[in-house]
Amino acid sequence: MANEATNYLERRVLDFIFKNNALSFSSPGNSIYVGLATAVSAAETGSLTEANFTNYARQQVAASGWTTIGSDSTDTQTATNAANIEFPASGGGGDDAITHAFIADASSSGNILFVGTITNRTISTGDIFRINAGNLTITLS
Repeated sequence: MANEATNYLERRVLDFIFKNNALSFSSPGNSIYVGLATAVSAAETGSLTEANFTNYARQQVAASGWTTIGSDSTDTQTATNAANIEFPASGGGGDDAITHAFIADASSSGNILFVGTITNRTISTGDIFRINAGNLTITLS
């Protein structure tokens, strides 16, 4: 998944470092959620159309569900899902063409942190969307 940090996240990281965290940004802790989108109008602002097939819900991945980030001597830093991330089987409601995955800090609403393009997959009734372990990588370089 190619990924892009949103303006929200970029601003808070810089504010945390250079402005003594004046925007009061804190770690999402174990409130890290992976979601699916059918369209993205602006990745930088996290403006997207979230999937809406029956039974869809963002999936929580606790901090322990991500690989070690890396070391200070590594130029590119990554976090990768350590286990499968599986969405419930679609109960119908029409087919959804999934085009993006995203990382958010809440199970609904909240802030979108990263948005990434994925290979277009259509979810039909009974289908289960799964991101296999090691296939969702967030990269900063």
